[in-house]
Amino acid sequence: MAEKQKTTFGVAIFGIGRAGTIHFGNIIQRPRLHLRYIVDLFPERGVELLKKNFIPPGRTEVCSSSDCKKVFDDASVDFVVVTTPTQEHEAIVRQALDAGKAVFCEKPISGNKDTTDQLYAKAEACKIPLYCAFQRRFDPAMSRIRNEVEKGSLGKVHMVTTFSRDSPLPSLEYLKISGGIFHDCGVHDLDMVCWVLNETPDTVFSRASAHDPNIKAIGDVDTVAIVLTFPSGAIGTVHLSRHSTYHYDQRLEVHGDRGMLSCGNPPADSLVRFSSEVAGETLPPFSFPQRYVVAYAAELDHFVGVLSGEVDKLLVSRHDVRRVTTLATAAEESYNTQQPVAIKL
Repeated sequence: MAEKQKTTFGVAIFGIGRAGTIHFGNIIQRPRLHLRYIVDLFPERGVELLKKNFIPPGRTEVCSSSDCKKVFDDASVDFVVVTTPTQEHEAIVRQALDAGKAVFCEKPISGNKDTTDQLYAKAEACKIPLYCAFQRRFDPAMSRIRNEVEKGSLGKVHMVTTFSRDSPLPSLEYLKISGGIFHDCGVHDLDMVCWVLNETPDTVFSRASAHDPNIKAIGDVDTVAIVLTFPSGAIGTVHLSRHSTYHYDQRLEVHGDRGMLSCGNPPADSLVRFSSEVAGETLPPFSFPQRYVVAYAAELDHFVGVLSGEVDKLLVSRHDVRRVTTLATAAEESYNTQQPVAIKL
């Protein structure tokens, strides 16, 4: 008789920032998930979050990052969600895998490509799911575009274009530890272009500017254009900005010899403004938690589905993560050298 798959799971969240709060909300809304721990450098943030959401005392334990060994030793924890600052991901992922826990990790798994490979190899050897989160793949409109391209609805694809303009402007404290715009923001768009085309580019070229003097002072840029050329002849163009003055701007367009598909920004709400100066004006969602409400929830459900055996495999693979890390590094190198960079995975 085949071993019965689990249907309920104990969870621990590492980090209660913006992304951690999103995942917290989705976890507590799912009866099959039991949030057993919140781990944060500032435990009081976790305590306040539990109170705000009327979680009964004793149901979820809050502990500091220095006291996280108990999480890995607790057999009731089936998987961990990692949303800490980037530089902490690798150590948490490694400890979780050593303890036999599945891992749902916000990008990146590690800042080092070889280390990422090692962690995936460890997960595969132990048959433990290791997932790197790219929530845009679960956005209904973006996913549908990818499916239409795969079916051939657009014929031969000529160009894929993405626009990502952040709102609000991230704090300087965050930008200093973000890993830079290419790895922090650009990876999502680079992944989307490759996922839609189901192809890896052979060259990357980028240009960038720092319009904000504070961002320039920390050695980063705030405005980026990336061009990717693919073996099929398709071209990908990525537009990045750290600051959109009109809320969060995330768009995707795919053009082929049989037509074009695009998805824009959903309205923030149902309010539509009309006046002598404006006709039918709406604003997009303020920031990414509002823009990707459905995608974040679907992404978590997908991961849990893999754990329970209801889903065959993770939508984001080891190859996908290695590729997007390579492309982000190449795009940054191209900006620094002002030369196109050949891609070798």
